[in-house]
Amino acid sequence: MNANAESPKKDGTTLELPSDREILITRSFAAPAAVVFEAITSPEHIRRWWAPRTRGEMTVCEVDLRVGGRWRFMMRTNDGREVGFSGEYFSITAPTEIVQSEVFDPFPDSPAHVTVRLREEGGRTVLTNLSSYPSKEVRDMVVATGMEDGMRESMRQLADVVASLR
Repeated sequence: MNANAESPKKDGTTLELPSDREILITRSFAAPAAVVFEAITSPEHIRRWWAPRTRGEMTVCEVDLRVGGRWRFMMRTNDGREVGFSGEYFSITAPTEIVQSEVFDPFPDSPAHVTVRLREEGGRTVLTNLSSYPSKEVRDMVVATGMEDGMRESMRQLADVVASLR
């Protein structure tokens, strides 16, 4: 079955709230960790999955993949709004872990601390993305943006990109 045809809540992606300040996203991919790492760190691949296609298009994809390097992603929504995110890389252990900040433009004083881990398991790679926010209120604001549906669509698109790289 094409990943994009799956039910949004049964698409292989889970979203959990493990604490008052955290969001945990988990997804498994049928590929080695090195392939998934390439898909989530190379601008040529990020452009293919990061912005949910039903919501808009990616307009900026800048990646300086090194400790102390910065990243910036922007999309233009179907109704013409610009939505941007940026951050700094704190730690990179290819192909198993990235630790970075993430700032959503409308909330510049509330950065998330994000740890992305890739673990090979039974011929698949399990990606976990743990975002920690400064407070429960900030975490709840993020959840209230409706980010879950867009994130699920992006994860389905990422699965398609990973499959194309195999």
